[in-house]
Amino acid sequence: MTLRRLVGLFAFTALLLSSQLAFAGEGEFDRDGSYKTTNFRTTAPNREMAEKFGDMAEHFRREKAREWLGEEMPNWGQRCPLKVEIRMKDTGGATTFTFGSNGNGRPAVLSQQMHIFGEQKQLLESVLPHEVTHTVLAYYFGQAVPRWADEGGSVLSENENECFTHDIRCRELLNSGRGIRLRMLLGMMTYPKDMIVVYAQGYSICDYLINQHGGRAKFLKFVRAGMNSKNWEAAVHDSYGFESVDDLEEKWIESLRTPPQRVAKAKTNTPTGGTTALASRSSSSEVRMSGLSAVPKLEAPAVVRGVAPDRDERPRQLEAKPANRNNDQPPPIALLLPPEHTPRR
Repeated sequence: MTLRRLVGLFAFTALLLSSQLAFAGEGEFDRDGSYKTTNFRTTAPNREMAEKFGDMAEHFRREKAREWLGEEMPNWGQRCPLKVEIRMKDTGGATTFTFGSNGNGRPAVLSQQMHIFGEQKQLLESVLPHEVTHTVLAYYFGQAVPRWADEGGSVLSENENECFTHDIRCRELLNSGRGIRLRMLLGMMTYPKDMIVVYAQGYSICDYLINQHGGRAKFLKFVRAGMNSKNWEAAVHDSYGFESVDDLEEKWIESLRTPPQRVAKAKTNTPTGGTTALASRSSSSEVRMSGLSAVPKLEAPAVVRGVAPDRDERPRQLEAKPANRNNDQPPPIALLLPPEHTPRR
């Protein structure tokens, strides 16, 4: 064989190997069939699926960290177990964290594990990036995050249909009197009984602050300031310049008076396809339980957990009846948005 042919053979072999490596997974399989990457140990119904989800988990980990933090996170000290379960009827997930302190005495995530279930396409497009976003926020804060910010921020990672659905649902929930006053919601560390409100209203507020008032880095500093000081009035003023939490609430609601752009263009008020997330979470875990993504048939309004609505300082849009003195619980928030701007089912 001539030298020229030998060099050509080596070049072809190198090209072939590089192409194979480019399409190869990031990790390797263990004896138990799990797929190990740098930060995840993934189990799934088959090896092909385990490799796909494991590699995508690493991809979303890098992508969401860059979106939220401006840089990638350091590798975790131990792999996060990721269990993938394929179902056709329901879609959701759970990520459980153990919080503690690192070697420097700072709050930190000590361990975490993730379980996602549902239809494969929906898992890859919405559920997995949602759950991975929880890990990014947990890394940044090192402790449990207020529910509205944790879930609302994670919904931002879901696909367009899911985000649109949460936008529509937020308007429906507010108009049905199921919204939670921001003075109560901002510091809420446990889920209310009406759990969908945390997802829909949390998403809407996160979207408003991030996309209209300065981006993710500013948002994270705001949430940290509120968490550390427990003074959300000061955090709102210092971070965004709003006069008060009520002022933020009023301006956020005012922004919702304009119908979603997608509704105006399509001349339709109901999204189709996909799933929608609900949540149930203790201080160390979060659970997403899903139903149909179309706007639901709402139940009777739940009692609002918030400040007494009979005080004069409430936002002008919130016209509520006097509190029921028999049970000391404030009634639901009344109609917030113009009827002509309310999506129809």
